Amino acid sequence: MTISAPPVLRIETLVSCPVCGGGSLHHLLTSSDFESATGDYGIDECADCGIAFTNPRPIEADLPKLYEQRDSADFPSAASDGFITRLRDFSIDRYLRTQLSDKRLDGFAELQVLDYGCGDGALSRGVDRYAKAHGLAAKITAVDFHALTPAALNNMPLLRYLTHTQLQADDQTYDVIFLRHVLEHHPHPLRLLQRLAELLRPDGRLCIEVPNRRSIWASAFGKFFFGYYLPRHLVHFDRSSIENTFARAGFHDIRIESGHTPLIGGSLGSLIGRKISNTGLFGMAGYPLQVAVDLVVGRSTTLRVIATRA
Repeated sequence: MTISAPPVLRIETLVSCPVCGGGSLHHLLTSSDFESATGDYGIDECADCGIAFTNPRPIEADLPKLYEQRDSADFPSAASDGFITRLRDFSIDRYLRTQLSDKRLDGFAELQVLDYGCGDGALSRGVDRYAKAHGLAAKITAVDFHALTPAALNNMPLLRYLTHTQLQADDQTYDVIFLRHVLEHHPHPLRLLQRLAELLRPDGRLCIEVPNRRSIWASAFGKFFFGYYLPRHLVHFDRSSIENTFARAGFHDIRIESGHTPLIGGSLGSLIGRKISNTGLFGMAGYPLQVAVDLVVGRSTTLRVIATRA
């Protein structure tokens, strides 16, 4: 068996907050890249805005090295396992019902939807399923690093695929923009949100989901909490800091909800030094317990935000 060498990453150390620019930083913890063994990374907190961020971190130009495959621990490939694919599709369908079944969208006969950071295309496929089930003509734009369209998105006539560079030159605007487990990967989250605000139509909505750094599981697992996912997760949000970042980006009517995603398997695997998939047999067996504890304690695994442009 061939073991791939870890990617060689150039590292930078920030002296100010990547969101507000504040220079009063407090070190929270140091952890490791448990997936690719690229080294140890710290997480610092800004005393001014409350954002936590990975520091030091890979320079922006080297980040694509961490995503050479669309299959990732965040989102395993749709072709990886039939049961996991069905389970993930079920989860996405439930998520979309909460994000799209809203009186404010009833007047749209056609929706322009942007799936920013589409990965293997699971969310875009979910939007397509939702639109067909509800008699909508949803035109979907899926965006990611890779030059080639995800295989799962081929033969979808109402979908187009763009790279991040192509999106910068595109003048399409959108009714709904999704970033599901994407914002935490971006080195400049405020800049990204400001750009996406420009792409929203009047009364359009931005829907995101990010890990909650104040989750009960972050307290339980400490530096082994899978939600940190260093060094791929560059920013680590809680309710206060995500709301503050959205407000700084010019959004209003900011609604924050609790969300859940499997992470017990990955967290335990990091703790004991073994590879345990969040969506494998053990990880999924612990998921009902995880959700139950989330609900009882009130410190959910993820945070979901719906906001409109000011």
